[in-house]
Amino acid sequence: MRQVLEKVRPSAAEAAELREVASELLGQLTVLTRPVDPRIRAALYGSASRGTWLRAEKDLDIFLLFPQEYGREALEKVVTDLGARLLEGMEKRYAEHPYVRGYYRGFEVELVPCYDMENPSKLKSAVDRTPFHDRFVREHIKGREDEVRLLKQFLRGIGCYGAEAKVEGVSGYLAELLVIRYGSFKGVLDGVTAWRYGEVLQLRGGKIDKRRFAPSPLIFVDPVDERRNVASAMSLQSFATFSFAAKEYLKGPREEFFFPRARALDREVLATRLGERGTGLLLIAFPRPEVVEDVLYPQLRKASLTLRKILEEEGFRVLDAETAVGITRAGLVLELESLELPPLRIHWGPKVNTSHEDRFLEKYASFEGKLTEPFIKGERWCIYLRRRHTNAEALLAEFLSRRGLEKMGVPRYVALSIDAGYELLVGEGALLNEFLLPLAEYLDPQLPWKR
Repeated sequence: MRQVLEKVRPSAAEAAELREVASELLGQLTVLTRPVDPRIRAALYGSASRGTWLRAEKDLDIFLLFPQEYGREALEKVVTDLGARLLEGMEKRYAEHPYVRGYYRGFEVELVPCYDMENPSKLKSAVDRTPFHDRFVREHIKGREDEVRLLKQFLRGIGCYGAEAKVEGVSGYLAELLVIRYGSFKGVLDGVTAWRYGEVLQLRGGKIDKRRFAPSPLIFVDPVDERRNVASAMSLQSFATFSFAAKEYLKGPREEFFFPRARALDREVLATRLGERGTGLLLIAFPRPEVVEDVLYPQLRKASLTLRKILEEEGFRVLDAETAVGITRAGLVLELESLELPPLRIHWGPKVNTSHEDRFLEKYASFEGKLTEPFIKGERWCIYLRRRHTNAEALLAEFLSRRGLEKMGVPRYVALSIDAGYELLVGEGALLNEFLLPLAEYLDPQLPWKR
């Protein structure tokens, strides 16, 4: 682990540079906010504040703490004005409060407004917890900063680092709490191998009622706000991957868990993999919606489920539905057992001599799409009908060409991008270069440390 630490622990010069840049930026913010309202405070939070940041990270989370009487629009205006004056390449983003992101002397900076609170039980917004989180971790993490770094890099290597919608894994704050809970990087891995679905962890003691929390693979009660599950963003897949990776590492520690080999991307290899499967692959590609990733990924996942449901309602067997995101385009991936269905389908009716029998027979007496007359099979009526859709590609093309996709289950930003123009690609034609990485992970899944 010494070699890993040498790669992830910032050097003395890098740490000094971060402190200098952060101090300079905080000083400028203090000067600029004084004429607006001298009560507004600027503070550095996050891993840079707590000394748990990784060498590869050059991020500064700067919070502006406002008096509680400020409204949302006032917060947005002040933060936007300050970002425009201090940050290069500033862009406005939206979470519970609007915030801005940009660059200052080579560091990526997020300028986030929150309310200056005295009690975490009376928060006005979720980000108001951050100062309390920072204080708690700083008080309890001393001397174990490198243990956090090892855990963060391990999580990054296995693909589970980050609570954002793209990853649905372990946040930096949760990683810190795990080290506080278990004492060390190895202690965390030992603990993880014993976790079971619905595991409950806490730092303050006392009995916890799991019913207070939404169902989750892991519940880690926030020591700052016992109403909150710090691990709520973790998906079942991240939970399972973390658990297995911990067990594998303890059996045979290797640097590949921290720094996996880069995945080789070869379109011909993927085409061979696809051919071996003998399935039907569909890709709907469209302009990437101009929204933050925490909005983009949930909307893509919901859209893929909508398309899956449409196909399954018509009798197609969908093996899986995934998403793909490139630089300029996004995509919805669907794999079907077959892209074609026979024209015939069986439709089951009521039992013989029941109240719905006459209605069934009357309905299908002159039904245009029937292939046979109603007949009895066992104790029930049934009939062979002609399918409305026998080709999955044609079915999706018909659906995607309709107006008002948003009203039919496709989330707004995805619907707008599809309306702007889409491609529906089939088989090897779906293996676009810009989506090779997510397609490779789908068609040839590999655990990162085993590449």
